[in-house]
Formats: sequence, structure tokens, C-alpha cells
Amino acid sequence: MSTYPRVQPAYQSERPYTNGHDQHDAATIDSSRTLYAEDVDYQVEHGRQYCGSYFMPVDQTEQTRQYVVHQVYLKLFDLELTTVPLHNPSYILDIGTGIGEWAIGVAEKYPECEVFGTDIAPIQPTQQVPFNIEFHIENAEDEWIRPANAVDLVHLRNMAGAFSDWGFIYQQAFNCIKPGGWIEILDFDDFYAFKNFISFYPPGSPAHILIDGVMEAAKAAGRPRGVGHLDPKLLIDAGFVDIKESVYDLGIGTRANSSYGKFWLFAVVTGFEASCLRPLTNIGWDEDYVRDLCNRVAHETKLLAEDPARAESFVVKLRVLTGRKPVEPRQWSAQALNENGEIDNYSGDESTIGSRTVKSDETVSGC
Repeated sequence: MSTYPRVQPAYQSERPYTNGHDQHDAATIDSSRTLYAEDVDYQVEHGRQYCGSYFMPVDQTEQTRQYVVHQVYLKLFDLELTTVPLHNPSYILDIGTGIGEWAIGVAEKYPECEVFGTDIAPIQPTQQVPFNIEFHIENAEDEWIRPANAVDLVHLRNMAGAFSDWGFIYQQAFNCIKPGGWIEILDFDDFYAFKNFISFYPPGSPAHILIDGVMEAAKAAGRPRGVGHLDPKLLIDAGFVDIKESVYDLGIGTRANSSYGKFWLFAVVTGFEASCLRPLTNIGWDEDYVRDLCNRVAHETKLLAEDPARAESFVVKLRVLTGRKPVEPRQWSAQALNENGEIDNYSGDESTIGSRTVKSDETVSGC
């Protein structure tokens, strides 16, 4: 954790204040009010604490898991925090910041940059944080109250299933990003896809039952899981160019990766209940049945991770999607397209993150 001798101001909720009237003056619409923890819509269900209607818990158990996941990312990327080139940034925005570790990291790396982390739950530290960071209570599905053309990087990580309209999210991000600035989205590819990770479990096993149920629950809630939000066309439609996709292998267990494998195994097995309990009980599944399924899948996952006879790599794939706001409207950044429609000459600077774990890396663009 970061250690800085300063108490952070109270969380800010940047949203219009309404007093029951339909008409608001400009000053009212642009106002912000302080929102304290006791004002947040916390709910306790089946022994886990949640915030609003979000499907993931926000209790201490989940915060610990988020911290471990952050350590896995640091090890995967050799302590680098982003895959996009940043040169003296002045404004970075982290959407769905969670415990705030990523935002704190970039605030430390860029002390002259203003860093804002937003979330619906105030679970971030408010003491001993860098001077240049603020955490705001905001719902990203509402209109973003951010200055236009100001942000160097909008960052979203592990947000699958959080939003019903990703096109809106990307358009809001595009509006506030400065010309030449970046958006970066990271999410897991295989938890809800019937390849690689799930292929290790036999059909009809608890893992397949659990994932089928979660997909059904997410569809019913109007917030689908999976990687549909990582479709490059969504960024193209929002106006981004230099769109790049990268896929990384996250090895589960020490056999798959001696550096972070045991941490990632912990995050995976503790994530089953965290990601499944509320969605499945919301569609009528019995709590004890869901917990039993989660425990059985966790046990089977640990056995797979430790199986000395396993020949194939036991991995979860991490997909990273980045895009840049054009410096000039309707800029076409490609120099040439190959026969597959990919850009041969990428116009952006190279990332500081190496490619040793990248399985595939391709660039798409739009005008």
C-alpha cells in the first residue's frame, strides 16, 4: 500500500442535485455534493455485502481478492500499469476503480498528473494516498460530468457484466478524452466462453452448470457477461482509431506460472462465489446449491492446476483493447493494410510492456 501523510477529502458524487422540480439552472446541474459512506446503498445478501444492484460483492473478502488480482497484473506486466504510451499526462480517469490500487499506482508514477478513480462503492483508501489522487462516487451509466477533451487515459479493468450499454460508456469516454489520448479496457476472455479454460471441465460438470446459469442470469439482468464489450467495432463507432487487441495467457497455479500462478489460482477459486452467488439467487437458485456448486468447481480447479499429468497449459486469457482519439477529426491513422485488413504500420508509440506472454496481437482502425 502507498504511504503518504495526508487525509483525503470526503468522496465526491458528481451528479445533478434534484429537488423534485423539472427545471434546473446551469449552476445546479454542474454542482457536486459530498457523499459519505452511510449514504451508499449497501445491501447484505447471503452473508455478503453488495452495493446497489451490482452483482459483485464489495466486502472485505472481495477487497482482498481484488488486491491479489492487482498483484497478478503487476507480475504479468513487469510492474507496468498500462499498455499505452503516456508522455507527461495531466489527467487520468479510472472507471470502476474498486479498491483503487491501479489508480494509486499511476498517481505515484505520474506525480504531476491528476488521477481520478470512480466507483459506486467507497471502498478505496482515504488516508495515506498520493496528493494527486481523488476518488469519486459515480455511476458510469449516468452522463459523465467531466471536462471535454481533457483526459489522457480512460482505464477500465474487469468490468464485464457491469454495464448494460457499452456503446454509451465508450462514447462518454471519447467525449472527455483529449485528442491523441487513449482508452484501455482489460477483461478476461475465458470464464464464460467454451474454449480453453472451460474446456478442461467435462460436459455436465458443476463448472458447466454454473457458467450456464450465470450467462442466463446476466442476460436476464440486461448486463451480459463475456467479451462482447471488447468488440473493436464499438470503439470504431465511438470515433476511436489505432485500435489494438492483445491477448495474454494467465497461468493458473505454480505449474502453469511460477511467478504469479498461485496468486491467480487463489483469485480464480475465490471468485466463483463472488461472481455467481447474487446473480444465481436472483433468478431463483437456492443459496446452498449455488455455494455447493462454487465449492465443487473451486476444488476441481485446484486439482486441475496441480495435476502433474496435465499436458496442456491451464490458463485464463486476458484480453486488452486500446484505442486512441484522433488528433484531428476523421483522422485515418493507418499507413497500410495487409491482406487481412490489419494495419502494417502502427502510428502510435510502442508500449513499455513486453510481448513475452502475448498469444495474439493485432491492430484494427476506423476513420
